[in-house]
Amino acid sequence: MYAVGISLTILGLIVLVLLLLEIRSFQAGRTLITRRRLVLRVVAGLLLLALLVAVFVGIFMLRLTTAEQRPQLFLVYWTSCLLVAIVLVWVMLADIQEVESRYSERRQQIWRDMSEFVGHELAGREKRDSVSGGDSDE
Repeated sequence: MYAVGISLTILGLIVLVLLLLEIRSFQAGRTLITRRRLVLRVVAGLLLLALLVAVFVGIFMLRLTTAEQRPQLFLVYWTSCLLVAIVLVWVMLADIQEVESRYSERRQQIWRDMSEFVGHELAGREKRDSVSGGDSDE
């Protein structure tokens, strides 16, 4: 049981460090994420921390490992933890949707830039060919 407690503590510290690094890199301008994505990631990190703390408290402080002693508290407590987990998944899905929309926008922009570049290259080639007097292959 102590291994579970140590694991929860280590996971909580890792999440906290990653959350702080994400915020720090955003503030320093070293990341390409939008403010909305940062907010989604911070909310997800805080929900994950809250869930880890809730599991720790439920197991070690409230001793809610079985429903035999306090079935109502057991049900309400672990159901609320489940609801937090569902909200966490929802926030993560919103972050994934944001990433996909940004990827789609960037892909469309790359194709527009590519077609514009090719159009300019073809126009430049036609202009050079007309100035030189025709096709150089003949």
